[in-house]
Amino acid sequence: MSMLLLKLSAQDLLTLDSRDRMVPHLAARWRYFRGADASESERSAWAESLVSLANDLVAAGRGNVEMIVECAATLDEAICPGDPRLIDVVLVGRHPKRHVASVQLVELKRWSTVSRVERATADLLHVPGI
Repeated sequence: MSMLLLKLSAQDLLTLDSRDRMVPHLAARWRYFRGADASESERSAWAESLVSLANDLVAAGRGNVEMIVECAATLDEAICPGDPRLIDVVLVGRHPKRHVASVQLVELKRWSTVSRVERATADLLHVPGI
């Protein structure tokens, strides 16, 4: 069985969080798959980053986008020894203009500041310490 901690829409994730059930659910699933408790930093990252991403999706009118949280990067992760390679969030929905299936992999970071390297290059960022 491949690791997958949570799969639900952004709006439903916010509902689960509002009932103070999201982090305990994720922690229980983490323990099931990993055989150890999730660290406090992992729990804190879930509480902040997942909720922030879900809020952004809802604010953009994409509250129905599925969020697949902490899933194995490959199907054979269950048979590979050691720590599995995990994808923080996989977003699954429909492209807003073309109306075809759309999937996006998201690596969540808790950076406090970022800035553009060059004004003319919008896709390059400088992150202090990286």
